[in-house]
Amino acid sequence: MRGVSDAPTELLRHCPQCAQPMAHLSLQGHGAQPVTVDHCAPCRLVWFDTLESVHLSGLGWIRLLRELRRGATGQPPAARPPALPCPVCGSALEAVHNATRFGRFPVLQCPRSHGYLHGHSGILAERGLVRPLLGPERRALAEERRTLHCLNCGAPCDGSSDTCSYCASPLVVIDLPRLASALRQRAGHWSDSPPPDGVPMRWPCRGCGAAVDPSRQAACGACGHAVVAPSLLDIDPLLSAVEHELRSAEVAARPYRKKEKRPLHWQETGLGMLRRFWRADEIDRMRDFRQGLWIAAALLVLMWFFGR
Repeated sequence: MRGVSDAPTELLRHCPQCAQPMAHLSLQGHGAQPVTVDHCAPCRLVWFDTLESVHLSGLGWIRLLRELRRGATGQPPAARPPALPCPVCGSALEAVHNATRFGRFPVLQCPRSHGYLHGHSGILAERGLVRPLLGPERRALAEERRTLHCLNCGAPCDGSSDTCSYCASPLVVIDLPRLASALRQRAGHWSDSPPPDGVPMRWPCRGCGAAVDPSRQAACGACGHAVVAPSLLDIDPLLSAVEHELRSAEVAARPYRKKEKRPLHWQETGLGMLRRFWRADEIDRMRDFRQGLWIAAALLVLMWFFGR
């Protein structure tokens, strides 16, 4: 896996669409190993070298999603050309449909197995973190007077179609409960989540204002208003809450290390303490001797003065 500090010049990636250098994101992997992926925010494209995505930890995914969230604030990218080159070897990327336990998802893959290119929604689809936009959610967005934006390119959509009219990708929303569960999972403990810290996640319902836990509820229990996250801009509170849980669990799991004992200097041993004791007595004796000399000299001077 590449790291930022040890990435030579030939490993610098250029975006296949705009040919500009891609940003290197140093992310946390399992076992605290760094994983570097490449992101072009204007084109909303992410390049993964082979198997890089499976090495990301929950904190690594949170950092990546925050970077994608920053890229989602700009204008929609230019129309994607029909063929894009591999940023490593320049070969034309092939459109394939990889299969995971969450289903099949499209991806642009290097024919020489150097890696694969994802759009923003493709990254989430690979992990099974998106789902189709349902009728109640379309009505909820209309009631909230929120404009539906394509999760992949950010273009505004009217919600009447199932695909984006700008980039032709499916209109999907983020599955918040599944996202929270996926971020909490740890390597080797796929069914184990960090213990709750006693502070439940709460968002105000956009329909009635009641408290809603988006990591466990798809709709408000008070009014039935759907909890919808059609954009990466909607998930920052969830990322902050899960990051707090993960970092708290990380600190609690650190093994206690006893302070290493340094070797004692000989003056700190019993022999050194005894030497200091005798030296202290010697200093006292010398001080008493000097005081005695001064007293004797003063007496001699007085005897000489009065004896004249």
